[in-house]
Amino acid sequence: MIRQKIAHKTIYSWDEFRSALDKDPASSDNKKLQDYASHKDADTDDWYGTQSWTEAVFLLDAGGWGLDRLEKTKVDEAIVEAIAPLEEYLTDYVPTVAGGVVNIEAATTDASPEHFLEEEESDTVITQGKRLLTIYVNCWNHNGIPEECYFHRGALIYKAVDHLETMGYNCEVIATFPCRGNGEAHVTYIKLKDFQEMIDADRLCIAMCATFMMRRFLFHLQELESEAVRLQYGYYQSGGYGTQISMGAIRDSDVTIQEDQAELVFWYDVSGLTDTDEIDKAFKTLVTKKFTEAKNA
Repeated sequence: MIRQKIAHKTIYSWDEFRSALDKDPASSDNKKLQDYASHKDADTDDWYGTQSWTEAVFLLDAGGWGLDRLEKTKVDEAIVEAIAPLEEYLTDYVPTVAGGVVNIEAATTDASPEHFLEEEESDTVITQGKRLLTIYVNCWNHNGIPEECYFHRGALIYKAVDHLETMGYNCEVIATFPCRGNGEAHVTYIKLKDFQEMIDADRLCIAMCATFMMRRFLFHLQELESEAVRLQYGYYQSGGYGTQISMGAIRDSDVTIQEDQAELVFWYDVSGLTDTDEIDKAFKTLVTKKFTEAKNA
């Protein structure tokens, strides 16, 4: 597999993404760049996901799109439980006071102050650990991927994040849309969840499960790029709005953004898979790989 170099990165927070949808592309003298597929009306929603741009924006702002299906999408509990080994990698803190450690068992049985001043031979134990985890998800979807795969991927991430944060991790979730052109790659990033935020099911559903996220909203973001970027990657109707990058061609060390603060990074790329069992298998492989890396760090 040839490693794909990322030459351009465009990064949006969720609010910046929503604001960008209201912006108009810069005018161009190049006829190829004067046709904006993102806003075209369609007779059906088979390809775009909605019949119009207005409908897509309405569904985004109204909230609730796809939530019922997301909740009903079954994910094998064994897949989510595959995360369990990462619990061993959390930092273990033992409460201390000056001069020794607290005898918690004795102190809760008998609140006598000497338990809080008692000297112990053992020192404070702080094991090596990581609590910040960023999950990058490749949300590029070619038109041969069944919709059930969109929702399965979304449900897997939704439940995995809930499980990870129950274990004590703080998770950041970023949707990515990589394209290639002339030997280089451009990645559009949309941050769905910051470390300190609760996961927003509305955002996740739109970004990971909605066809119109890519063929309406992503196309529009690509139309806002500079002429040079649009021409290089084919961000116009006759250019097909970019070419998919093969699974495995982008490494997690390349996809991370400059201000990334995470100590563990998951790069979850199942963009070419058309079977839910394969999506599950890829997730288990990713978790196993990351736990091995964590233990050997």
